[in-house]
Amino acid sequence: MKNPLRYLAFSLALTFFDPVSGADPVKVFILTGQSNMEGKGLPTHLDTYKEDPLIADTYGMLKDGDGWAVRDDVWINYPSKAQGAKHGPLTAGYGTKGEDSIGPEFGFGHVVGEAIDAPVLIIKVAWGGKSIGVDYRPPTAGLPADEVLKELLTKAQKKKPETTMKEIKARYGHYYRELLRHTKESLEGYEDLFPELKGRDFELAGLVWHQGFNDKVNSKMRATQYKEYTELLIQFIKDIRRDLEAPDLPFVIGELSTGGIPSRGDFQAAQEAAAKPSEFAGNVAFVLTAEYYDTAAHELYEKNYWKGTDEQKAQWQAVGNDRPYHYLGSGKTYYLKGKAFGEAMLEMLNE
Repeated sequence: MKNPLRYLAFSLALTFFDPVSGADPVKVFILTGQSNMEGKGLPTHLDTYKEDPLIADTYGMLKDGDGWAVRDDVWINYPSKAQGAKHGPLTAGYGTKGEDSIGPEFGFGHVVGEAIDAPVLIIKVAWGGKSIGVDYRPPTAGLPADEVLKELLTKAQKKKPETTMKEIKARYGHYYRELLRHTKESLEGYEDLFPELKGRDFELAGLVWHQGFNDKVNSKMRATQYKEYTELLIQFIKDIRRDLEAPDLPFVIGELSTGGIPSRGDFQAAQEAAAKPSEFAGNVAFVLTAEYYDTAAHELYEKNYWKGTDEQKAQWQAVGNDRPYHYLGSGKTYYLKGKAFGEAMLEMLNE
């Protein structure tokens, strides 16, 4: 088997053709973030909204009879899935809210699969409750000031007296390193995971980042301190490109909009600012998502339909299944977010 890691250095500005197999390489997309990248949506909500103008045009490709279509040109590996690693052809079931739940990968995979002739492989690496300030902290950002570390150690030792400073420091960037590990292991073993792709080379084609809730609600990151989020995300983009040896890797930043348009404010501006450096022109995109928040589902949630009469519960379950910080578990919202991420990625690739 060829060593796939040597292709990580391949320039994405070129079109690569494998003269041995005579086939275009597998296009690889990395989807990463926290719980809203994991996905809490139910695809049955798309049945409820199949006549919605935002969904009607693509609803047909999502279905195979009464079930959900299984694509034969898009594959996904989800090695960090909390309930156990999962891989296979793209269909419903790669979320974390039941065996048929979905995250942004559902809409993303369908969009890029329809547009790209070559096979597509999605590597999804996400964990709930993770911040960029600590968990995903990029390596070149270094550690925070000593007083911050000492404060964290003191707090940790109140619960677990044997906690050491070394353990506190190890938390910083742990999930950044895990993201790299899962990505590289997926690339090293993709021919074993997906026999259909055996003998084909691959090309890293893009990364989607959908994260931010923990940093937004962290008391040390409020208001003017959101500037730190911008700085860390810019450094994250640079570091991940360096560590994957893909200097121009297209990068999508998905807006955190867990309350819909009314939630848009300083934090979302900090996310958008990370796409502004001139060196990111044409290869980093900030994608709005607040417009896809299901306001009708939110009204039912506010009216407590989720714990009301059987009739009220049925109305709620047709559109939602979770709290606002998980976009109400709306399959409609998760699908449309993923679709928007895919469209933004394709636009960058076309450029």
